[in-house]
Amino acid sequence: MNYSLKRQIIAFLFLVPSFLLSQEVKVETKIDTNKILIGDHISLNLLVRSKPPTEVIFPELKDSLGKFEIIEIGKTDTSLINDELVLKKKIKLTIFDSGYYYIPSLNILYLKKGVNQFANISTDSFPIFVKGIEVDTTKDIKDIKDIAEIPYTIWDFIPYVLILVGIAVFAYFIYFFIRRRKRKPELAEELKLPPHIVALQELKQLDSEKLWQKGEIKQFHIRLTEIIRKYIERRFEIPALEMISREIIDNLFKINNLEAELIEKLRRSFEISDLVKFAKFVPLPDDHTFCLKVAFEFVESTIPKVDVEQEPQSK
Repeated sequence: MNYSLKRQIIAFLFLVPSFLLSQEVKVETKIDTNKILIGDHISLNLLVRSKPPTEVIFPELKDSLGKFEIIEIGKTDTSLINDELVLKKKIKLTIFDSGYYYIPSLNILYLKKGVNQFANISTDSFPIFVKGIEVDTTKDIKDIKDIAEIPYTIWDFIPYVLILVGIAVFAYFIYFFIRRRKRKPELAEELKLPPHIVALQELKQLDSEKLWQKGEIKQFHIRLTEIIRKYIERRFEIPALEMISREIIDNLFKINNLEAELIEKLRRSFEISDLVKFAKFVPLPDDHTFCLKVAFEFVESTIPKVDVEQEPQSK
C-alpha cells in the first residue's frame, strides 16, 4: 500500500465520527425578508434539532454580524419534540449602507457526550438587498424656516396661576399658624377666668374704643359678634364660632331657663351685624347702641348663679 493511499484512509477514519455526529444535529435558518430599506430590521431565525445527549453551543455574538449591526439577540427557546431537542433563537439585524450584502453563515458547535468529540455545523448565508432613500434632485433645496411664534392662550397661564394660588395658600397657613401660636398664651389666660368676666371686659374695651363713632362700623360689629360667640361657646358649650347666626339662635332656644325675649333681642342684634358685615348695610346710631346694649344684657343675664353668689363674698 503506497503512502498516498494510507493518508486517504487515515483522513477518512477521522472524518467518519464527524460525519456520524452531523447526522445527529440539523440546523435550519430563515430570514423574514431579503429586501429592506436602509435602517430597517431583519429577523434571522435559527432552529437546531439534535438527539440527546448532545450539547449544542451557539456562537458568541457581540455587536455585529458581517456588515450588519446586531440590535437584539433573543433568548434560546428549548423544547423536546419526538425525542429530539429543538433549540430556537432569533437575532435582529440592521444596516445603514445601501447595496447588496450577505448575512454570513454561523458555525454552531456541538458535542455528542457518548462520543466525546466536538464538531460544528454551518448555517446558510443569505444575500440581502438594501435600498437607499431616494432624493428628488429636481426640487430646490430650501433654507430652514425661522422659528414660528405661537400666540399665547389662557391655557399657557394656568400653571402660573396655580403656582400663585399654591403660594398664597401656603402663606395663609403660615400666617394662621404664627397667629395661633401667638394667641395661645392669651387663650390660656382667658380660660383661667370665667367666660362672663372675659366677655364683659372685652365689651367694655370695645365700648371705650368708640369704633362706630369713628366710622369703623364693620370692625365694630365683627368684634362685637366675636365676643358674644366666644362667650356662648364657653358658657353653653355650643360651637358658636363655627356656626351661622341662625344656628346659634336655634341652639339657644333649646336651653332651659333662657328667656325667649332675650334670645329674640340677640337675634335682632345678629341680623344687624350680619347686614353690616356681608351686605355693607349702614345702621343708624341707635342700632349700634342697641347691639352693644343687648350684648351686655345677654352676658349679665346668663351669669351662672354660683358665680353671682361668689362675687359679693369675694368683694
